[in-house]
Amino acid sequence: MLKVIFTLFFLSLYIQADTTTLVLSEQEQQFLKQKDSYKLCVDPQSYPFEEITQEGVYRGITADLVEKVARRLGIVLEVQQVLTWDDSLKLAKSGQCDILTFITPSEETHKWLLFSDPLFSDPNVFITREEHPYIEDVSTLVRESIVIPVVSDLFTRFSKEFGNLVVIPVATKEEALNMVSNHKSDMTIRSMIAAAYTIKKERLFNLKVAGEPEGYANIIYLSIMNDNPMLLTLLNKAIATITSEEKELSVNQHIAIVIEKGLNKEAFKYFTFGLIFATIIIMVIILWNALLRKKVAHEVAKNSAIQNKLFQASKEAEIGRIIANISHQWRGTLAKIGALNLYTLVQLKKEQPLNKVFLTQQSEEIGKLLDFMSQTMQDFLEFYKPSKKIETFNLIQTLHHAMSFLETKIANSSLKITYDGNINLQLNGIKNHWVHIWLNLIDNTINAAIRRHVTSPYFTITVSEAEIIIYDNAGGIDPETTILGLGIQMCQDLAKEHHALFSYENTDVGLCVRIKFLNQSLLTRYPKFEMA
Repeated sequence: MLKVIFTLFFLSLYIQADTTTLVLSEQEQQFLKQKDSYKLCVDPQSYPFEEITQEGVYRGITADLVEKVARRLGIVLEVQQVLTWDDSLKLAKSGQCDILTFITPSEETHKWLLFSDPLFSDPNVFITREEHPYIEDVSTLVRESIVIPVVSDLFTRFSKEFGNLVVIPVATKEEALNMVSNHKSDMTIRSMIAAAYTIKKERLFNLKVAGEPEGYANIIYLSIMNDNPMLLTLLNKAIATITSEEKELSVNQHIAIVIEKGLNKEAFKYFTFGLIFATIIIMVIILWNALLRKKVAHEVAKNSAIQNKLFQASKEAEIGRIIANISHQWRGTLAKIGALNLYTLVQLKKEQPLNKVFLTQQSEEIGKLLDFMSQTMQDFLEFYKPSKKIETFNLIQTLHHAMSFLETKIANSSLKITYDGNINLQLNGIKNHWVHIWLNLIDNTINAAIRRHVTSPYFTITVSEAEIIIYDNAGGIDPETTILGLGIQMCQDLAKEHHALFSYENTDVGLCVRIKFLNQSLLTRYPKFEMA
């Protein structure tokens, strides 16, 4: 009985608040009487905020609050029956709407619309899987992906403001949540109320709220054409009378969360009836799910087609990166071939005798360089395939291999390369990947030393079973640089493929690079390696 009394009490409060009227001036009353009804344009597919049902009923949290505004002004609203939000925008731009809901203020929309005070707001929150830690500061995340509907203004904001995230576009908000649930993205961002409703509706129970970014609240305004400031003033007056309790009541009506504390004596006698009722509800849900299977299969097929397009776009971007990597490695090799060819051409033009031994050496050297270029292309193609050829090799041998390709450049720059420690260390992996790492690091040191006029540059390597430490005195990376060179990025990727952590920091004289082995099972020990 007590429960019934409280229910009737709160219902009476709701009815009383809903019939509250404003005290308007004579001028304001005459203004509102100019029209028999005001046309309202809404988003028909954004429940629980608002939707137009198949029966043409306008409902939702926003719908409740808009109805309160209309009652307090004493006006009649005529909801425009549309199928999509784009249909509402077209009506608004053609002058067929007096009031719009659910449009976001921006530089573009301010050109033709006036916006009311906030009608309702709730926070936008990060949605992740259960195992993801809480997100205190999104700017500290590294290489995590966030999936956002491309039509949302949040997609543009996150793409511009957070370069540390991979922002993936999708067609719908529901698709974004499903991608996170299915491990195709790390997170998404969405209104907390809408997220709670969708997670419950779609049964995505492996998802959770993992953070609330500052300055990204989901605020709902009413908007009107910018030639009608009197209507805006009246709307703001009505909005100001809506209490937080009324807003909370509306939210609970549409996404109510009931927590059972236990059964008291009065409720116990109704337990059997409740159990039967719950059983009937479950049977209805099961039957409803069976009827929806065909529709779900259709939606899954549609989502799959969109996913295929996204994967294809990602693949095309990866191909561009492969080409950039190959180009980076070929540039120096082609320069060396060109130098050898130019020297021979000069000898021929001056009609100087050609030494057979020298020509043989040149031809062999060019052959080696061409083989290296061919192998480089093959290595990078293999690098992006799931399967890779694994072999056992000596780490320092790959260093000498790289030095042989940069021999002329090393000599001209007077770069001194030394190494110590466990020089007999053997690795299980892709041998040529380590050649690329040495090539990039040595070439970067040479280029930096030349640019900074370092007279006696050095490149020192210390090898142990735990890590490789590399020092140079070429001045390091410019602290004002925000974009790393292609070579450093390539080294990080190649080291990661060998379960190694690649890090770097500036010292007083140059750069210190550390390559830490995270998987000791990739290291092997073989008899001492001797260089010829």
